[in-house]
Amino acid sequence: MAMMEGALPDQAHADAGLSLEADLLVDVISHEGRVLWFNEAQAELLGTYDREIAGYDAAAFYTPESFVHIQQILRNRSRSEHGATLELTLLARGGRPIRTLARTRFVRINGEIALRLTKMDYGPVGNRYRQMEDDFRTLQSMVETSNEAHWGIVFLEPVDTTLPKSEVIRQVFENQSVWRMCNPAMSRIYQLPESVDFNEQDVRLYWPRSAANEKFVDEIIKSNYAINDALSVDRRHDGTLQYILNDVRADIVDGFLLRLWGNCRDITEQRNADDEKANALKLAIRALDGMPDPVIVLDAEGKVINRNKAFATAFSGSRTVESQLLAYVRTRKRASGWSLFTNPGGPGPSVLLDVHIRQIRGMDDKAWTVITVREREPHAPKRASRQPKRP
Repeated sequence: MAMMEGALPDQAHADAGLSLEADLLVDVISHEGRVLWFNEAQAELLGTYDREIAGYDAAAFYTPESFVHIQQILRNRSRSEHGATLELTLLARGGRPIRTLARTRFVRINGEIALRLTKMDYGPVGNRYRQMEDDFRTLQSMVETSNEAHWGIVFLEPVDTTLPKSEVIRQVFENQSVWRMCNPAMSRIYQLPESVDFNEQDVRLYWPRSAANEKFVDEIIKSNYAINDALSVDRRHDGTLQYILNDVRADIVDGFLLRLWGNCRDITEQRNADDEKANALKLAIRALDGMPDPVIVLDAEGKVINRNKAFATAFSGSRTVESQLLAYVRTRKRASGWSLFTNPGGPGPSVLLDVHIRQIRGMDDKAWTVITVREREPHAPKRASRQPKRP
C-alpha cells in the first residue's frame, strides 16, 4: 500500500534503515543531488570505501544521462514511497561504466526527504547486453551508411505459414505490418523527400498488392523464405511504377512469419531497355513472317535466332536440309550476296537452292546473319545473274 509523505519511514540510523542484501548497491541522494550515504557493496565497487563521500555531488558517480534521470525523479517526486524502476549507469574508478537496474524509493533522513536508489549490477548479463548494444550500433551504422538499399517489414499480426499458400499470400498483404530498418539508400530508390522517414510510411504505399507482387510472395514461399533476385513491382513516392530486384530472408517462429527483410536494387531502366529490345525483336519477327521467301537468322555464334513462317513451311519436313544449309553458310562466313547450294543427300532428287547471305547489326549491336532461300528445280538452268528473278 502506498505511503504518504508524512508516513515515510524515518532513516535517522542509516545502518538500521538501509540494511539490505549484501549484493545490492544502495545509495541515498539528497533533494539537492548530493550523496548522503553508500552501502558497503557500492562503496567497494566504486572504490570509495576508504574515504568520506557524504556531501559529494552525486553526478560524480553516475553517467550524465543517468544523473539527468535522477534529477527528474527528484524534481517530480511522487508522494508515494515507491517510485520507478529504471536503468542507471554508475561510474567506477577510471570512469568504468557499471550498468545497473535501479529501484527508487523516497525515504526520510533526519527529517528530510531523500531518494534511495537500490541497484542490482547486471554483471555478465550487463556485459552481454552491452555487447549486443555495441553490435546493434555497428550494424545500424553499416545499414545507414550503405549504398545498397536495405529494408525490413515487421508483421504486427504474424502470418500463419502453415495455412494454404493462397491464405499465406493474403495475410502477407492484409495483416498489419510496418517498415523497419529502411536506410537512406532505400529512400533514394523510392525518391522520398529528405523530410520523409521511410520507416513511418504505410507498407502498401510503396509495395502495393498486385498480381506481380503476389507472384513475388509466391516465389518467396516456394524458396522456403530465402531467395535472391526476386522481382517486385513497387511504387515510387510520386506514384510511378518501378521494377525492384530483391534478396529476401525471413524470421519464422513456431510457424508464424514475424518479419521479412532484405536488400534491393532498382532495375527499372534495365527492364525498360529489355522490354524495348523484346518489342523490337517481336516487330522484326513479324516483318520476317510477312516475307514470301524463306528466311532464317543466325547470331554471331551461328545459333538460330528465328525462322520465319515461309522457312518453317518450306523445310518443316526436312531438318537435314536445314542442317546442311547452315553448315554451308558457316563455311562462307565472309561471303555475301547470292550463291547456289546443292543438297545431294537423302532419297530422291537433289535440292537446289539459291541462297542469299547478308551480315547485319542486330540487338545490342551484335552481328547477325540473315539467310534468304529460294528453291529452284533440278533441271533449271543456272542463272547468270547473282540476283535470281522471281518466276
